[in-house]
Amino acid sequence: MSGLPAALAPAWAASVALMEAGRAAEALPQLARIARAAPDYPPVWNNLGIALRRGGDPAAAEAAIRRGLACPGGDTEAAWSNLGNVLRDQGRFDDAEAAYGAALARGAAPGTRYNAALLQRDRGRVAEALALIGPALAVRPDDPAWLWDYALMLLQAGDWRRGFAAYEARWGLRGVTRPDTGRPWWDGGPRHGRTLLVAGEQGMGDVIQFARFLPLVPQDGPVVLAVRKPLVRLLRAAPALAHVRVVEAAAAPPPHDLLLPIMSLPRVLGATPEAMPPPLAFAVPEALLERAAAAFPPRDGRRRTGIVWAGSAGHRNDANRSAGLQAFLPLCADSRREVWSFQVGPRAADLARPGYAGFLGDLSPAIDDFLDTAAFLRQIDELIAVDTGIVHLAGSLGVPTAVLLPEACDWRWGAGAAATAWYPSLRLARQRRQGDWASALAAATGNA
Repeated sequence: MSGLPAALAPAWAASVALMEAGRAAEALPQLARIARAAPDYPPVWNNLGIALRRGGDPAAAEAAIRRGLACPGGDTEAAWSNLGNVLRDQGRFDDAEAAYGAALARGAAPGTRYNAALLQRDRGRVAEALALIGPALAVRPDDPAWLWDYALMLLQAGDWRRGFAAYEARWGLRGVTRPDTGRPWWDGGPRHGRTLLVAGEQGMGDVIQFARFLPLVPQDGPVVLAVRKPLVRLLRAAPALAHVRVVEAAAAPPPHDLLLPIMSLPRVLGATPEAMPPPLAFAVPEALLERAAAAFPPRDGRRRTGIVWAGSAGHRNDANRSAGLQAFLPLCADSRREVWSFQVGPRAADLARPGYAGFLGDLSPAIDDFLDTAAFLRQIDELIAVDTGIVHLAGSLGVPTAVLLPEACDWRWGAGAAATAWYPSLRLARQRRQGDWASALAAATGNA
């Protein structure tokens, strides 16, 4: 490996310090200058690749890392592992697996094992993922990001006891704040009349899914559920939650003695996949059903299909799970279907493209919350959607639903199966390979 000219040593040290401090964007200009001045120094290409990847440019990151690999002495475990990372970012899973294999053959450091484990998890090979990450965690047992990914692997494998225990690592992730109201967290023991506040967290679909555990909470004291506004009316319409006071989450929580986030309920209650409670049922008011029915034209023999093409942009896996409207256009070309958009939020604006209104109807102006959505779901024959909140509502209502899943899908959908114990009316339509939405849509429509 060629050495670094002495004149560049201060700039290199400064760039390394910035990288270690998590300030990759600030390090980029210095790294670029060093790379131009010392093109045969492999570490600069590796760090430049890491910084570019952190900046959201995996293609440029790949170019930098490959340049370093080609340098004398650049063929290192770290470089191959980082190449695997940027290939995984691009959905090139076969290439990423080869890169991780090359890295593991050169040393199998904990970081390499962790990176390779993430790819195996993405490919649905959870046993292989757990075998890789176990020795890595033995070296870094308190790393919240590593523990979080370990939790997702355990949950994907159906090991709820260990999985939900490790799932508490989410409170150590960057950007995640542990709820703190000054009251102790409920440990599952007797409450003796004390009020339990259950706090909604993560996505609204997560709340719909995990609210099924609330009826299992012993009724030895009041229970209050605080959720975002679009969920309030829906959850109040759940007969199984008649004993729960559902309120809108606010900066000042309602009076309570004990606290627990909703996705910690399975851990505290000792829930298992074998004894999973059914999804909640919802009593949609007749007036809402009549209003929803009036929004549709009379039946003409076509299959009435609802679609949703994108989830929240803030979701950690949104780049993989949101397909985009164009992936659904083959449905709109099917003369046997009457297609309606249930897409809400910023991505509903995708329908504003000239001419797109001819393909499908837009229900978003009439939807204010999830109870409205439930009323409209009652009017359709099927829903075809990406993995976002509405599929949990549709599954709870028993609406026939096909969920389009990326190869790297969420833990709750398992690996490979077309059915899920979470919701009997859901079918899981999986990509054949990462990014291949056409194969997922074909699976959803029976054309695979």
